[in-house]
Amino acid sequence: MDSARLLLLIAVASLGGAAAADDHLVFSNYTCSAPGNYTSNSPYARNLARLLAPLSRPAAVDNWLFHQITVYGTTTPDDQASGLAMCFADSAPDRCRTCLATVSSAHALFPACDHSRNVSFISSDGCVIRYAAGGVTPFFVSSAADDASGARLVLRSRTQAADAAAMRDARRVLLSRLAESAAGDDDRRFAAGNQGYMDAAGRGTWQVIYGMAQCTRDLPPAECSGCLLDHLGVMYRDASVTNSTEASVMGLTCYLTYQMNKPIHIAGVALPPAAQPSETPTGSAPPPPVVKTTVLIAALAAAAVTLFSVGV
Repeated sequence: MDSARLLLLIAVASLGGAAAADDHLVFSNYTCSAPGNYTSNSPYARNLARLLAPLSRPAAVDNWLFHQITVYGTTTPDDQASGLAMCFADSAPDRCRTCLATVSSAHALFPACDHSRNVSFISSDGCVIRYAAGGVTPFFVSSAADDASGARLVLRSRTQAADAAAMRDARRVLLSRLAESAAGDDDRRFAAGNQGYMDAAGRGTWQVIYGMAQCTRDLPPAECSGCLLDHLGVMYRDASVTNSTEASVMGLTCYLTYQMNKPIHIAGVALPPAAQPSETPTGSAPPPPVVKTTVLIAALAAAAVTLFSVGV
């Protein structure tokens, strides 16, 4: 029963994570269909084993940022297995490879999903892996379905913006623009850029928000932009995120992130320079400065991450 999902619901205030040897805290979430709906020696189990091996070794395939395959075998469509794996563009390659490698077994990581035919997994290390029974499966889901499944991670810094209203306005402009740009990128479904604003609180300093938007590449443009805009809505609906200087919303089909005054590093990609304040003409009243820069990435060779503080 696809509708009978077992959920590990993770909230920001009570996020559960596992610490690695280097004290790097990792958060994860998953959703699956009812357990026990195939047997270990069944044709589907054999096809799934053949599927997970290449999905969990992204370095062995071209364009390891996104990989989608189907194992047909000689079985009926119901016993065929389809899957996709993706690393977010700002994820550290080593961490994402390790993340995907942990899903090489259908049962090791998901005891609650033992022998489930459909499983989706997301990690704060920047990886998504999904598999399901059937032929070429459309893995994209609507924003409403993604929201209903609860399969999201919401990460944020506890630091609050001094001029919260100005930050929220600049964040909305930037991330809305990036959502549109990512949806229009047919090659990668990806965009990154920055937005500047004048912080009227305190010393009145110039601030720059850096952002990134990414969808899985199987997502149609309308679904991509809708998913990203829904994630943007989460940033405004979740009181713990609303005024944060850094936050990410990670979903099964899209990812939206921003951070203040720290460029998002992506290996092999030259991002635009930081937005600069506009000069005010002599004798005129200073308008609210808005400076926009956006880059649409057409080719990514690898991915790296600038990890940020997660408030827990």
